[in-house]
Amino acid sequence: MGTARSRTPWLTRVSPFVASLRGYDGTRLKKDLVGALTVTALHIPEGMAYAQLAGMPPQAALYSTPAALALYALFGSSRQLIIAVSASVSVLSAATVGAMAQQGTPRFVALTAALALMAGAVAALAGVLKLGRVAQFFSSSVLSGFVFGLALIIAIKQVPKLLGIEGAKGGFFERLGYILTHLGQTHALTLAVGAASIAALLLLGRVSRRIPAALAVLVLGIAVSSLLHLDAKGVAIVGPIPAGLVPPQFPDVKFSDLVKLIPGACGIALVAFAEAIGPARMFAAKHGYEVDPNRELVGLGAANLGGGLFRGFSMGCSLSKSAANDQAGSTTQVSSLVTAGLTLLVALFLTGLFRALPEATLGAIVVVAILGMMDVKELVRLARLRRADFLGAAVALVGVLAFDVLPGLLIAVGLSLFLTVYRASRPRLSELGRVPGTLDLAATHREASAITLPGLDVFRPEEGLFFANATSLRDEVLKRVRDAKVPVREVLLDLELTDDLDVPGADMLAGLHEDLSHRRITLSLARVHAPAQRLLERTGVLAKVGRQNVYPHVHAGVEAWMARHESQAWQEWRLIQDGLYLVRSRVDEAGATLHGEERHRQEDLLIRLDEADTRMRELLRNLPHPPADDDSRGPVH
Repeated sequence: MGTARSRTPWLTRVSPFVASLRGYDGTRLKKDLVGALTVTALHIPEGMAYAQLAGMPPQAALYSTPAALALYALFGSSRQLIIAVSASVSVLSAATVGAMAQQGTPRFVALTAALALMAGAVAALAGVLKLGRVAQFFSSSVLSGFVFGLALIIAIKQVPKLLGIEGAKGGFFERLGYILTHLGQTHALTLAVGAASIAALLLLGRVSRRIPAALAVLVLGIAVSSLLHLDAKGVAIVGPIPAGLVPPQFPDVKFSDLVKLIPGACGIALVAFAEAIGPARMFAAKHGYEVDPNRELVGLGAANLGGGLFRGFSMGCSLSKSAANDQAGSTTQVSSLVTAGLTLLVALFLTGLFRALPEATLGAIVVVAILGMMDVKELVRLARLRRADFLGAAVALVGVLAFDVLPGLLIAVGLSLFLTVYRASRPRLSELGRVPGTLDLAATHREASAITLPGLDVFRPEEGLFFANATSLRDEVLKRVRDAKVPVREVLLDLELTDDLDVPGADMLAGLHEDLSHRRITLSLARVHAPAQRLLERTGVLAKVGRQNVYPHVHAGVEAWMARHESQAWQEWRLIQDGLYLVRSRVDEAGATLHGEERHRQEDLLIRLDEADTRMRELLRNLPHPPADDDSRGPVH
């Protein structure tokens, strides 16, 4: 018993799938089986189509996705997400390997499998190093533009299949120009098959979401092609697909080739994770459990490692199959495991059924599947809400179309990082003041009635202090000091939002101390986190500022300021009066629980506090330019 108990937490940490099986019963199994059948119906036709997007033969999806489905099921943390073939990841794979080898060659297949292994290793390593937060630096608006551009590239590559003409090489605009100049070579029967397939897919999708439209059209296309012998009439078909499975093996590639694949592997890992983490969090919130971004990276890495070992291609999140899995009521990754088993059965015994499948039907399945990636409504929403976000999406979209997939990805990632650093570098500095009648502090630009103390400026950077914003924040502090209506004698900097400080940030504080010292102004710090304080000690900044000028909270800094200076301003006396008022309120509330001698002492204390409040009011009236007295905050009787 003790051994079983000691193993369970370890198994749960290694495989979240184990924890999801607690309380598993027949009802949940039935839902998972329905989900598996639904996903399989979508996965078989889409997998074969997306394999061609990756430049691989259709059977590559049947060989490699079972391992990907099973490994993500064991190591991923989402219970509804389906990690298998992905249109965007497939295109990235084809673009990366296409620059090194010709499609259809053994070298292309080997490099594609090696790329999947490397993408898996990158994702898994990132998960182990707990780099799950990296996805937040890939702007969702930029990602939407990048994915839209990918969808257009995918679509333009499918058009020749739908028209029955030879495909062109090159970028988006070269392919578009080739298609427009070769429309006269369109094969009428192929066009009819493609158009009918698209129409059927759209019609079935509108009639009922429960009908696996892709599978129905695939079966219908095979049946029509076999009965009418479309291949003899010039319609391209898939042809014979070898049955069976390939044994797991490492691809035979050179080390120099692996080095060239590194950028593509990193890009695939980033895009796959960025696409997966959003739906994973959505499903988790809907069903009341947590997803771990780092565990998702490990799961994605395991899936790609599995796909690469079986001579497959890179894997990612399938939004359509994940949504279908959730709608079918799936509760655990048992649905993915069953889907993997069903795919194995197809690979072993049913590949002969796909020989007569028209290529135009596969192209139609891809085109309809990627329509959701062309999110026009999202671009319109970005344009309406914030022009900068729309421009980021537009630049990413145009970058993909103009420079192809991998350069477009670099543009999207670079743009996201630029926007992140640019926004963080803008000096958002809040001046803090006291809310009247309380001791609470608030930003003066949000709370117009907040009271500041003459001679003491309390500032809070609204982002963590680091190299990108250090200089801008120093300049902003000095500008505020110069523009102050009352001469500033001390600046109190609240570093609550700086969890960790870097060396440039520490150097900035040292420089700011020097700049203020030349103006005979003291620099004080408040709420300095332990890591930041350790760095300030090592860099010598703490010695310059003085330990006596570092406070555990802002109130302590304000109290120290008032203790060092003779109070003359009404703001300072009003702070003391509000403090007295709050103390009196607490003492008065405590009276309900006191009896006898304690009750008498409490009443005596209330009298003394009332007398102090009266003297404070008289003092405030005699100060120059006193504020209007607030009688509503008088003694409580």
